[in-house]
Amino acid sequence: MKIIVAGGGTAGHVNAGITILDELKKKDPKTKTLFIGTKRGLEKDLVPKAGHDVKFIRARGLNRESLFVLFYSLCLIPFSIIHSVFIILKFKPDAVIGVGGFASGPFVLASALLGKPVFLLEQNAVMGFTNRLLIRFAKKIFVAFPLANIKQTDVHKVVIAGNPIRSSINPSSRYKESKTKKDTFNIFIFGGSQGARAINNCIASAISSINKINSIKITHQTGKLDHQKIKQAYKDANFEYEVHDYIYGIDKIYDQTDLVIARSGASTIFELIAARVPSILVPLPTAADNHQYYNAVFLSEKGGAELIEQKKLSPEFLVERISFYKNNMNELENMSRNLKEIKISKKRPEEIIIETVESVINAK
Repeated sequence: MKIIVAGGGTAGHVNAGITILDELKKKDPKTKTLFIGTKRGLEKDLVPKAGHDVKFIRARGLNRESLFVLFYSLCLIPFSIIHSVFIILKFKPDAVIGVGGFASGPFVLASALLGKPVFLLEQNAVMGFTNRLLIRFAKKIFVAFPLANIKQTDVHKVVIAGNPIRSSINPSSRYKESKTKKDTFNIFIFGGSQGARAINNCIASAISSINKINSIKITHQTGKLDHQKIKQAYKDANFEYEVHDYIYGIDKIYDQTDLVIARSGASTIFELIAARVPSILVPLPTAADNHQYYNAVFLSEKGGAELIEQKKLSPEFLVERISFYKNNMNELENMSRNLKEIKISKKRPEEIIIETVESVINAK
């Protein structure tokens, strides 16, 4: 069997694809696999690091850019499709799985035009623009959340699978016993693989106030753009801290975390569920279709997170909430128990995806 996974850009898309590729190889080491991405995305580093082959096409996103960039992106599409056709004809995949991101659209479209079975992964609570265009060509679309904007004519294609995340993420050891006797309160702050400027700046402005909270440690993933600035801001801290642009061993951080402060990308939501770590979620207000807000609503309504919109975010608010949760460990324990109760599917998402893809291939 030959399978291509196409997508990437952010760690959420890339790691979902890697998890699917890992499961394919685990199930049958003879399966030939390939990841298709762009050189602008994290896949250029993460996919080879995970031990998988990757090829690149030129593609860009179409949303929320300047008119010049939008025009350039549109001009790239025919070249991306032609390049994709050559890769498909050479590799001869039995199926193609689009996991979202820049490369997913043109490659999935090229695959469909060549008659290859195509499958989509929708990681967010609201179906994205590219998947809304491509669903007409898909055999199945694997969703992480029940979708509100699915057309009735496409309901039969929906498979509720959850979101493939790194298998190394397990329930945090911080919630395997009572939290009341813990000495240091560990906070993990991040905005996804790209960082989050609003959260970064808010924390930087709050450091003098956080200094007044005893026995605290902050681990902060800033993203590359803000790394040096935020690292400099922490020099005024009198508490323990670590500042990184990107963290590869995020499972180890989750394992020692009491509270997360983060954006609400789909992968973050499902990593928090897997790690059972409570969180304060600040959705990215400019996310397409406001999907991060709806992702965060899902987790907050389940009692596993607190949602704060970015327009209400302030250093004073964060300091107050950090102090509150540090002094009310029972609240965090309740949130962790609520996360434990969230069940999307009986099997792991990657198992559901691969079994469905195989059944379609074998029925041909």
